[in-house]
Amino acid sequence: MSDDSNDIPDINLLRTEIDRVDNLLLDLIAKRLELAGQVRKAKSGVRVWRPSREHSLVRGLSETAKDTPPELVARIWAELMSASLALQGPMRLHISLEGDALSNWSTVRDRFGAALPTVSYPTTSAALAGAYAEDEGVAIVPAPGGMQRWWTSLCCGGAMEDMHILAALPRVGEDNWPQAVAVATADILPSGDDISLVSLKDPNAALEAGLKVKLRAEAGEHRLISVERYLDPNGSEIDELRKIDPSARLIGAFAKALSGAKS
Repeated sequence: MSDDSNDIPDINLLRTEIDRVDNLLLDLIAKRLELAGQVRKAKSGVRVWRPSREHSLVRGLSETAKDTPPELVARIWAELMSASLALQGPMRLHISLEGDALSNWSTVRDRFGAALPTVSYPTTSAALAGAYAEDEGVAIVPAPGGMQRWWTSLCCGGAMEDMHILAALPRVGEDNWPQAVAVATADILPSGDDISLVSLKDPNAALEAGLKVKLRAEAGEHRLISVERYLDPNGSEIDELRKIDPSARLIGAFAKALSGAKS
């Protein structure tokens, strides 16, 4: 009969090693926050929140972290980036609690962490108005579709035409359409794997412009379509679309959700 006692790790040595790693992590976190505190000065007026860069970072880390579940990577970096953003400036989340309030809070926490200041509202319109009133305000509202028609305020001639849909919640999942979206006046930028959102009135304009699209929502004369790639707000494709339908407008782009737990 073989003796496997030598194959059993010493639990005290393991705990000592875990303590060593924990201290290293704390030192690295402190260094990251120190650097974050200097970022605002270096940005010279650039927006604090850059969701496209943020998602690119998390996507890259998730791909590098082979055996670590994407959900864990996303949650850890949500807290790290939340703390960093809180140090950099006056960013605040304006959260609509329409629907399941508890689920809404959980989704926001998973995406944005806990360090950023928040204000909650009973309606989506109030959350949008609150974010619109602040330079660094971000509204978290239900995704367009169904009875959700708030997105028409972002359309050509809308009351909040300079706001854009810039991020999808949750960050990790298998659904092809988000539960909620983040809206702000920051610029629309690519993350490397995006869905673009275009509002228009002529339902045939996108086909005439050669775009492969999917209808996501309708409200009165407005249509919201998605394109499974990034469209440049100042690019030729949007210009071509406007020639056919002058009301056409790129109202947002967000990174596609990361796939769930790795097998």
